[in-house]
Amino acid sequence: MNRQADFSKNKKIAHLLGHYINDTGRNMVRTLQQNFRKAGYGVTAEQWFVLVWLFDKDGRTQQELCDLTYKDKPSITRILNNLEKTKLIIRTEHPADGRSKIIYLTEKCKEIERPLLEIADQTQLAAIKGLSKMEIAECKRMLGIITNNLL
Repeated sequence: MNRQADFSKNKKIAHLLGHYINDTGRNMVRTLQQNFRKAGYGVTAEQWFVLVWLFDKDGRTQQELCDLTYKDKPSITRILNNLEKTKLIIRTEHPADGRSKIIYLTEKCKEIERPLLEIADQTQLAAIKGLSKMEIAECKRMLGIITNNLL
């Protein structure tokens, strides 16, 4: 279905850039999650966004993950609870601050890191099909400007 054509029919939202950005983001997240599910991994897109930061640097605090993912504490706690139930992460006491937890990947999660990253890469490649490297770089540049303008 051509969503852009649908937007143009509604004159009140056809000009809203945020609507296009949001719709694109939702579609990318939905497709990523479907691809994880098809491959037999029970990882949700929300969990993926946390795991990717742990793949980058294992042993982050819950607060770091809140800051990096722009999620509030209750949301991160819920995501981490679910990741812990599926034995993808473990939480340990912070040595200097008993109120804080440090999050580590389990061996089970480390074993599926590469396949998850490959699925994410394939999903992104499908999303940017037909765009040149220059167009992709320009899109990232413009979205960066928009984001910085709103901070």
